[in-house]
Amino acid sequence: MAVRDFVDENNVKWKVWPVSHASIHPRTAAEDYLGDYAEGWLCFESPNERRRLAHFPDAWDKIPDKELRTLLDKAALVPARGKMTPPKPGESVNP
Repeated sequence: MAVRDFVDENNVKWKVWPVSHASIHPRTAAEDYLGDYAEGWLCFESPNERRRLAHFPDAWDKIPDKELRTLLDKAALVPARGKMTPPKPGESVNP
């Protein structure tokens, strides 16, 4: 699983990584409320904010930072719930 670091136009540092359908807990994945996020999403995290983007490009990890910033702008703000950190390789991701 890829994790990327980039800096937005305001010089804020972000980490971004995918959350795949396979990594969502089966009980959560079965819920209707996931809507567009049922197949997974990109998770964006800065020191003060988190965002999610459903329906992202397959090769998101290879696009230029400028295009990644465009995806960030389209991502939905996630209410603060506690400190999130990118998963380690092989770790399951549960929203």
